[in-house]
Amino acid sequence: MQKFNSEILILAREARYITQVELSAMLGVEQGTISKIEKEILTADDKLVEKISRALDFPVSFFYQDRKVMTVEGHYRRKVSIPVKKMKQYAAQMTIAEWHFLKLMDEIELPETRLPTWDVIEDGSPAMCAKHLRDFWKIPKGRVINLTKLIEDNGIVIISLDLGEMSGFSTYINGNIPVIYVNNNLSPDRYRLTVAHELGHIIFHFGNKVSQERNLEGEAYEFAIELLVPESNIRPYLTKISIDKLADLKSYWYVSMQALLRYANTLGMVTQNQYKYLWIQMGSLGYRRNEPVSIPNEKPGLIREIVNAYVSDLGYSKEELASVLQMNVSELERIYFESKSNLKVLRGRVQ
Repeated sequence: MQKFNSEILILAREARYITQVELSAMLGVEQGTISKIEKEILTADDKLVEKISRALDFPVSFFYQDRKVMTVEGHYRRKVSIPVKKMKQYAAQMTIAEWHFLKLMDEIELPETRLPTWDVIEDGSPAMCAKHLRDFWKIPKGRVINLTKLIEDNGIVIISLDLGEMSGFSTYINGNIPVIYVNNNLSPDRYRLTVAHELGHIIFHFGNKVSQERNLEGEAYEFAIELLVPESNIRPYLTKISIDKLADLKSYWYVSMQALLRYANTLGMVTQNQYKYLWIQMGSLGYRRNEPVSIPNEKPGLIREIVNAYVSDLGYSKEELASVLQMNVSELERIYFESKSNLKVLRGRVQ
């Protein structure tokens, strides 16, 4: 007989950003009842499990999985002001997305992971690593036109979720599959810089001894900006910087005007007075919140391609696939079928 998993109840509640007090009110029971169920002092009967299922919008089967809940761990970018409760929600959402991915992997072969090994202390600076990676992946000179496709084609999985105020998160699944979680609400330029930043974390900060004194975020950012905007290519264009010039550079490099201005300052291409003046000017124009110049909006495609392969090649209905992933059909459609017209079948990847 299957046993109700109290750890999964906690995970589901946190994923929905619901407290014990709120859930108990939704179910019409005392908070102490929920607390005791989560601590395995009480067992939820079938009727209560049905209510929990409806309240948290997970199928009943979700709560009977025989598994230990281990929330994702890795490197993430967030504002210090994000409450702990919110961080638990994001961790829960990413953990459930990881479970979905591992289920989908049962029938699908991923592209080979192609990442160089690099130690910042032994092998050189993050910028040097970015230059090496461009050679390693045979990236042509100039801008990276579609960073997402490039990363996915080299075996790094990108999962897009609503992560609130957190930009991105990087980790390894099963110890050997590199994964980047990225906030699906980011602007296209912030999205690209975040994904590149998390790629830096994956290369530098997993499997290497990392001193607490090192600036890990600074290392990841240095890697990201060099990967997207190589110094040797951009330096000649950073003379006599103006707002209009920054806008022109953004339209080519697909990197924000603010990041380009910071880069010009880092490279010593503007004086401190020029830097402060341009920063103030951008603020007065409202560009600190909403920059001009539209750039292509990249979206991860690998996960949705895998889902589409289940439907198109393996003959799964949405109901059957939702059952495999232990989620409701409505949520399956919202997360994995939102942009059905952009899906491509993984020809040759189905085993």
